[in-house]
Amino acid sequence: MGTQISLKLSDRMFKAAKEYAESQGYDTLQDFIREAIRQRLFGEEQLSGRFTALASEKALARRWLTKEEDEAWAHLQSRI
Repeated sequence: MGTQISLKLSDRMFKAAKEYAESQGYDTLQDFIREAIRQRLFGEEQLSGRFTALASEKALARRWLTKEEDEAWAHLQSRI
C-alpha cells in the first residue's frame, strides 16, 4: 500500500517534465517522477533496472503490439 501525494509544478516545469518522460518512454509523468525520486533516494547503483522496465512496459507495448510488428515476427518465424 502507498501514500498518495499532491504535487504542484510551474507550467514550465510540468511541460518540460512531461516532454522528457514521453521522450524517455515512461508511460506516465507519475512513473517518471517516481523513478526520479527513487534514483535520488537510493542512488543509481542500487537500481536493478526493474523499475525502469516496469515504467516502460506499457509504452513499449503500445509501440510493439501493432499489426506491423506481428507481420515482421511472422515473417521471421517462418524462417525457423
